Amino acid sequence: MEGRFFPLEARPGGTVTALAAVQWLMFMLASVVTVPVVLGAQLGLGPAATGTFVDRTFFVSGVISLLQVTVGHRMPIIEGPAGMWWGVWVVLIQITGEQGGSTAELLRDLEFALCTSALAYLVLAGLGWVQRVQRWFTPAVTGTFMTLLALQIAQSLLGGMLGVAATGRVQPAEALVSVLLVALSVFLIVRGRGLWKSFSVLVTLAVGWALYGVLGWAAPGPPAHGVFARPELFPFGVPRWHTGIVLTGLLTMVILLSNVISSEQVMAQAARVPLRPSDIRRGTLISGVGTLLAGLFGTVGMVPLSVSASLVALTSVASRLPFLLAAAALTLLGLLPAVGHWLAALPEAVGYASLFTVFGQLLGFGLKDFQTLALDQRDLFVVTLSVMAGVGVFFIPSQAWAGLPPVLAYLLDNGLIVGVVLVLLLEHVVLRRRTGAAPAAAERG
Repeated sequence: MEGRFFPLEARPGGTVTALAAVQWLMFMLASVVTVPVVLGAQLGLGPAATGTFVDRTFFVSGVISLLQVTVGHRMPIIEGPAGMWWGVWVVLIQITGEQGGSTAELLRDLEFALCTSALAYLVLAGLGWVQRVQRWFTPAVTGTFMTLLALQIAQSLLGGMLGVAATGRVQPAEALVSVLLVALSVFLIVRGRGLWKSFSVLVTLAVGWALYGVLGWAAPGPPAHGVFARPELFPFGVPRWHTGIVLTGLLTMVILLSNVISSEQVMAQAARVPLRPSDIRRGTLISGVGTLLAGLFGTVGMVPLSVSASLVALTSVASRLPFLLAAAALTLLGLLPAVGHWLAALPEAVGYASLFTVFGQLLGFGLKDFQTLALDQRDLFVVTLSVMAGVGVFFIPSQAWAGLPPVLAYLLDNGLIVGVVLVLLLEHVVLRRRTGAAPAAAERG
């Protein structure tokens, strides 16, 4: 394959196609597996339920990837669990626990929120309003959202790495292994080359799991019943409306629109093809269908993963055929209970350690958004007041809002919503920059 480029329409020979398909499948597994395993532990699903959660995630990811490469944007881009959706789930689990709510009911609320977000995707794409809505989400708004999301989730990540999530106290041996795994992940991302860098999450998971096995800490996965199993619709029960969670889902969906478009732009460059408005519109429509499938099958919302372009750039294989075969294989794996049940045995602390650097990068993306601002006095007020308000809410006990109406209490107890709503108001209403006004030079202390 060296020196030769295989474009989208190419049909490489059997060996090239087979190797490229296996490579894509491994890349998909690395991109998809961690989130349902870690979330299963956070939700208290138990090994068997976590196994089926993994299976459903594989199935939904594979189906959406197939739809995108055939009738959507028609490029080889993996559809995997969105980091923002994963973060939103963890944040809502925290808030529900603090408020003494039911995780089972929260899952029904999330199903409804995903379906509502899917409808919004379809409406925006169908009416051609994607760019119009995106204009509201300036770097100040998206930066605030990503910063607050990363900061709010940091407690869960660190607690899981230290063994606090499982036992209520720090486990020194587990903590040491987690720190070593984070160091390995950082080393691969910063110093790694080629596929070592691209597969840093998978390598960290494999090394961590192997270490736990050598130390005798790894537990066997639960036995699987049956060879094939069809994913269950609404596995957590009938969807339920919750205003605060629906609003959180809609905010997440709108912010992820930029991710959908940027992933397509990056892949178009890697595949050496132009990106047309019709490609973006079809890709957004299928993203809406994918979010609907996530709600129907009870998985984290999916998003096109821009890391897919790095694999194409490294291998020079942009051909749709190997990707299509890999996506079909991932869909099939989602129908095999034994696969999910085996992967559900991944040690919880290993999953948290592998995601610690991922969400560190999410915080970095937020800071980079802030870096694009002029950071004059007006910008500083917009950003700092919003972030301080959101973070401040993190430390206010949930019981403090008990005297307010339930919906209002929920919204005010969610620092993510408080911070994003405030930055939207400051950015576009209260401190709206006058048209044509040039921002002052950045004022730094």
